[in-house]
Amino acid sequence: MASTPTRLRLAFGKRVRLLRHTREMTQEDLAEYADVHRTYISAIERGEQSVSIDNAAKLAKAFKISLSELMKGL
Repeated sequence: MASTPTRLRLAFGKRVRLLRHTREMTQEDLAEYADVHRTYISAIERGEQSVSIDNAAKLAKAFKISLSELMKGL
């Protein structure tokens, strides 16, 4: 059984992937808009990367949503 942080990382990664797909963005697009590296987006989506609050805010801004909307359902 996965630990709680791992489940949270996986859920966050799924959320990021869903938002990216619904906006028809590539990982490269999202990385550019959020000013992070594409491999970082890939690692987030796979649940391999913990995300700082600063980078979560960058992702929310790139999606043009609030940070609370990005975290919705986690």
